This record gives sequence, structure tokens and C-alpha cells, in this order.
Amino acid sequence: MSKLKVAIIGATGLVGQTFLKVLAENNEDFDLKLFASSKSQGKRIKFQNRYYIVNKLDENAFNDIDYACFFAPKEISKKYIPIALRKNIKVIDNSSYFRMDDNVKLIAYGVNEHTLTKDDKLIANPNCCTIQSVLSLNPLRKYKIEKIIYSTYQSVSGSGKKGIDDLLRCRKGNSPLVYEEDISFTCIPKIGNILENNFSDEEEKMICETKKIFDDHEVEVLATCVRVPIMFSHGVSICLQVKEKVEESKIIEDIKEQSQLVCCDSYIPTSTLSCKSDKVYVGRIRMVNNNIMLYCVADNIRVGAATNAYLILKHMIKIGEDNG
Repeated sequence: MSKLKVAIIGATGLVGQTFLKVLAENNEDFDLKLFASSKSQGKRIKFQNRYYIVNKLDENAFNDIDYACFFAPKEISKKYIPIALRKNIKVIDNSSYFRMDDNVKLIAYGVNEHTLTKDDKLIANPNCCTIQSVLSLNPLRKYKIEKIIYSTYQSVSGSGKKGIDDLLRCRKGNSPLVYEEDISFTCIPKIGNILENNFSDEEEKMICETKKIFDDHEVEVLATCVRVPIMFSHGVSICLQVKEKVEESKIIEDIKEQSQLVCCDSYIPTSTLSCKSDKVYVGRIRMVNNNIMLYCVADNIRVGAATNAYLILKHMIKIGEDNG
């Protein structure tokens, strides 16, 4: 049986590189084609004891490809994904461009992958904070969630390599080039642009994506997203209002039953704990009247992007084999 041919667009970026690590850790033996911008053209990347040459992404890039995984800015997705789809390639997109398209499924693996079928050609990967949040909330949906309030603490790697470079630059006493303030000395309660409703577009993503993934447009969702001076892993404080009061011990039990979650009932979930892990760490669980309060933390590059894309890819391959 011939190997599946998988294209990785944005192969030299933080998420693309992490996606390759996830493939290697799972001993995947795909026939890879790597693409990036012209500045990375010709670069050699080692994978599974073989070197792959990075190609420049252009309109002829998608010949003889089965699956394409996009880890590039939304402008790239907007331009090139329609080309891939016309060539009957199945696509997983990590950008925000198609997430709220009514014809595109937004999948957080472990929550709603069961909605995928063999006919799905394009699947969107949610926002990094949305993924870890809905994974944490999914086992609690049976308590009839009426309202969700998010407060995020997002690492600089959420801005890609340029965010990491800006933190390191500021730590050396230099002026910021990416963020509006010196990120080494402060938290910045603004990620992305401020919209007409005074929410940032990052906050709007979390609000809209949560409703779409849960297929619940009645639940009220609010969010405040904050950039913090750490390298990796995002934290999210979540307060959810449920219909009836629940015993705290039952909430802990529900979380412990989920394979993608680690319940920190006897220790504090921290960014360093979750870094380089594929688990979401959930702790600080409290029940106040009808409000469940918790804090979750996860590696934003792995859980929030690369690993979710990998799990979707494997699921789509299985669907194809089962319907082969």
C-alpha cells in the first residue's frame, strides 16, 4: 500500500515544526511535502531519518497530494486552500479564515470530531485557547451551562516566533517591536484589534468558536484575553453558570474521566507543568452557588494547534479507510 501524501504548509514555523515533532513521536510514515515562504525555500528538514527540502508555496504546489495541513497566516489560507480543494485534496486549516464559515466544520478533537464524515473536505482548527477551554468544559455540559466567562493568560508564543523574540528583546532592555508595551514587565489586556463592540478579535474568536463547537448559540459567552510575559502555554480562568448546583467532588470525577484532561485536585496547574504536553491540566475547581470556577492550562502550540490538527488528520484517514 502506497504511503499517504501529506503537505505541510508553513513547515518552518513554530506550529509547523511542532506538527512534525508530533508526527515523529507517533511514528507516522507519511510521504511529506513541505512548503513555506520563499525565504525558506531550499531549507533541509530531517524527519524520520530522511531529509526533506522545503519548497516555495505557489499555485502548482498541490499536485499529487492526499491531505494538506495549513499552519500559515489566514491570507495564505484564503489564497491557496481553494486551489487545494479544487484538486480534491482534504485540508485541515489552523488559521482563523474559515472557522466561522457555516459550510466548514470547526473541530476540537475530543469534543465534536464525531460530526466529521467522509464528505468533509475542509476542517478548521479552533483558536488555541478555545481548544483547551472546550475540552475542559465538555464533561460539564450535562449540567446545562447557561453562561461562560473566560479570562485568558496567553503566552507570547501565541504570536509565533516574533512574539518570543520580542519578549527576549525586551528582557535585554531593548524596545518592543511587536507588542505595544514592554511585554517583559507587564501584562497586556489586548490581543488583536479592538472591534466596534469593544471586544478584541481574539475575544470574539473565543466567544463565537465556543458556540459553534458546542452547537449552542443560546449560551452566553464572555471573554477577556490577556498577553502575559511567559514563553509557552496558555492559562484560562473559566467561570460557568449552570442550571443547578453540583457537588465539587462530582466535577472532579467528571474531569478525571476524560483522557485528554489531567485533574489537578491536589496541586496547582501551571504553564511549566503543561509545557510540551498533549494534556490539558485543570485545577482550582470551586463551586459557588450555581457557578463552577476552574483554571486550565495547556501547551498552546501542541494542544492548541499541532496535536489537534494531527488528531483530526488521523480521524479523517480512518473515516476514509472505513469507507474505502
